[in-house]
Amino acid sequence: MTIQTKQRIDLFLGMILLVLVRLPVVALGFLLRRDHSPIVKGDILVIKMQGGGSLVLAFPALLSIKRRYHNSRLLLLTTRSVAQFGESLGVFDEVICVDDRKMYRLFLSGLRALWRCFRVDTVLDFEVYSRLTTVFSVLTAARNRIGFYLESAFWRKGLHTHLVFFNRFASVHYFYEQVAQLLDAPIVPFEVRAEEFIRGLASEEKKGRNKRIAIGHACSEMGAERMLTADQWLSFFLGQGITCEEFAFLGAKCDYRLAQDIIEKVATHFPVASFKNLCGLLTLAQSIAYINSSDEFWGIDSALLHYARLLGKKTVSFWGPTDPMTRLGNSPQVSSEIYYRKVPCSPCIHVAESPPCGGQNLCIQGLFNGDAGTPVVEMRTLRSIRCKDRVDPERGQNL
Repeated sequence: MTIQTKQRIDLFLGMILLVLVRLPVVALGFLLRRDHSPIVKGDILVIKMQGGGSLVLAFPALLSIKRRYHNSRLLLLTTRSVAQFGESLGVFDEVICVDDRKMYRLFLSGLRALWRCFRVDTVLDFEVYSRLTTVFSVLTAARNRIGFYLESAFWRKGLHTHLVFFNRFASVHYFYEQVAQLLDAPIVPFEVRAEEFIRGLASEEKKGRNKRIAIGHACSEMGAERMLTADQWLSFFLGQGITCEEFAFLGAKCDYRLAQDIIEKVATHFPVASFKNLCGLLTLAQSIAYINSSDEFWGIDSALLHYARLLGKKTVSFWGPTDPMTRLGNSPQVSSEIYYRKVPCSPCIHVAESPPCGGQNLCIQGLFNGDAGTPVVEMRTLRSIRCKDRVDPERGQNL
């Protein structure tokens, strides 16, 4: 099923089910008078169906919860496409998948997942927009059901036991951390989370080889407007002092063609540099290990960028449909070179159902309106074009 089909199913079926379950849930809540104190007393279920990058952003909060409740099992309910991201974090005791390729498969695998998750103690619904995950949370009969709400909470109020306000224009890290703090889980420092994540990754001796730069040029189907064209990548490369560096493009098999187009355009201008197209040749775990053995990471807003920051790598990133202020946490140890120009319709991903430009990437094009190789940045948002100062995201409030 396409993203659009899934959104329609969630909207219409989810709304019908919400109406059907609301009255019984409110009535049972009044009669049973269960203890809803936010202290975990059993298994914890995390629901994240779309967006592997969001799971990476939630890693500090998840690690904090895992360390606080080490005797409780931490489960993840997700789809097959996101499961590998959950497994890469190393904090989940079990990953439960639903099959969203067909409607009947979604229904059957959803029933199996519900049987497996029934009567968990605490549900953390990390899907901000989904109605079906709210219904699923209720049907687990969990003692505590914690979720997010946007400007209006009316359709989740009374169904989740605890609600955390989610401001789409502030850093998402803050809201994940709010959930951890609600559960009395102190947020672990950057050094601890980085060390915990790096543990077990394959390492490589760097002595004697050229500078290696990993590139994440692609992203998922959701928000493909984030990607740069081959010509735009060439424009950026021309502005860099390229010598004998090694460049490796990472991604899925479907990203191979664009990577090859970029390499063919760029390589002719830099004959002494080395270019590799590793898209589809490495697993996600192997790609993360490759980033760990690299000196820098260049890319767009994607899961690979957030892995690189988690690993403490210097990053160069390009933004447009998403705002870096909402995705880059306060990590003083990470050197970041950020390119973003605020245009009236940015950000649009996670705000509008479809991009108002119709996929023309006006915000990305705006980065390359200056001289070749010199992307421009809106000075109001970031303090310098080559921004090595850390980004300090605006903080929201838990209402």
